[in-house]
Amino acid sequence: MATGALPKGYEKPDASSPQTSQTKKGGPDKIGIGIAIGITAVALIIGIGFTGVIPMDLGLPSVMQPATTAPSAPVVQQAPPSPPAYTPMKTTPSYTPVNNDMIDQLDWSISDGDVVAMYLNKGSSSLVVHTIAADDGELFVGLNADYIGSDDGTFFILVDNQEHEDYEQAGMDLYIDLPAGAETVEIIGSYVIL
Repeated sequence: MATGALPKGYEKPDASSPQTSQTKKGGPDKIGIGIAIGITAVALIIGIGFTGVIPMDLGLPSVMQPATTAPSAPVVQQAPPSPPAYTPMKTTPSYTPVNNDMIDQLDWSISDGDVVAMYLNKGSSSLVVHTIAADDGELFVGLNADYIGSDDGTFFILVDNQEHEDYEQAGMDLYIDLPAGAETVEIIGSYVIL
């Protein structure tokens, strides 16, 4: 650019014209203003897209401000339903438990007292029954050849480690008269199967 030359779009004031003190502006200034307005508009559109907030109150719902509604009744939460109560198995399992507990494997009943444990003892080929007997009573035990048996069909009975002959046998069913205070009944056969 030469000394004293003006940029394109500017004219040198003419001394004969009445606008000697003003310069004429050309088209480049209008284009610059248009570009600035366009960039601002794009920035606003992008900003609204990311934030979800419309800067002017146009009466539209905003992500940042919840819509106003009439007050509602408070929400009451209910407790989740409780699981059903545990129901023990009603049928007799078809296996011998690991600890040889036979209380659920054999049929039994006691007239006065309670049976607290019943298990097989392989060492003595016997069924051991632990009882609580406050008064004289009778213990019924229905033996099963899958667990205990006798080669000649008879069993030997001990009550509190003493030989006991006060019992009746009908096949594999034993009816044993228990004295008050009896704690252990041992039914000895020829074999036990664990």
